[in-house]
Amino acid sequence: MSKKNKRRNDRGINFKFASKKWLAYTKLHVKRSTYENYVYLLNKHIYPYFGNADMYKINCSMLNAFTAEKLTNGRLKRKGGISKKYLQDMLSIVRSVIKFSEQEYGIPNKIHSVRGLKGEKPKFRILKKEEQTLLTGVLMKEDDPMRLGILLSLYTGMRIGEVCGLKWKDFHEDEGTVTIRRTVQRISDNKGSTIFLIGTPKTQTSARIIPLPGAICKVLSKSKGDPDKAVISDRRDYAEPSELRKYFKRLLKKCGIKSIRYHDLRHTFASNCVQLDFDIKTLSEILGHADVSMTLNRYVHSSLQIKRHYMGLINI
Repeated sequence: MSKKNKRRNDRGINFKFASKKWLAYTKLHVKRSTYENYVYLLNKHIYPYFGNADMYKINCSMLNAFTAEKLTNGRLKRKGGISKKYLQDMLSIVRSVIKFSEQEYGIPNKIHSVRGLKGEKPKFRILKKEEQTLLTGVLMKEDDPMRLGILLSLYTGMRIGEVCGLKWKDFHEDEGTVTIRRTVQRISDNKGSTIFLIGTPKTQTSARIIPLPGAICKVLSKSKGDPDKAVISDRRDYAEPSELRKYFKRLLKKCGIKSIRYHDLRHTFASNCVQLDFDIKTLSEILGHADVSMTLNRYVHSSLQIKRHYMGLINI
């Protein structure tokens, strides 16, 4: 250990100090939305527990106690625990700060043996075929440009931020494709206000070209406007994702369909593609997943009937 690091350790370094240094470094390498989320989780969940803790004393026992507390009473505005997925995000930050402190200040990492949480399978509701038919029929009769966002999510799997960020110049009528170049979202600035962000897609694989089903291409062609206008707002500025969610909720009520999350349109599209025997690599690229395993784990599940069929092919 260098003399510089030893002197810093002698003075004592608490978690908040180390995390501030880690944040300054991390800010240079992540998106603004990711950085602001780190700050939010630190301020609201992690600092109340670890903020003043001496980095030398953070060990497996403390991390396990934090985990148990959050799973039981982790919600901020009401009783109950947070999800394992949400907790994983917090634990990832704590681990990163500890690893940073080990590399920067020579502070021993005492949490190597802590086992990760078993992830929860995401819960979502797939629209039934009759619900899809009903919703599509109503959308075809609507004249609100926001209907195009719902159609695109249901029939291409586009995320809400992607359809809100789509401009008419991203629609290539002759090729029958749309190009995902940007995503929009509103995030907390951790100062009591919010920021509307227009940024690049979620990951490198999220920036993609999606071939359109013929019927959807025709609908877009009939509605096509100024190349610099946003598709679902018919304005030069983008519609907020919250606007599209509200419109979607009103439409579901109009159709008499049980309320679902907007993101479930993406899940419905993916599940339909699996039933149509889409090549999984192709589907993964259309969805903009980082890798095929995400698509396989989330959407590809063999039924007992299929398993029975394949087992019946085995001869003795």
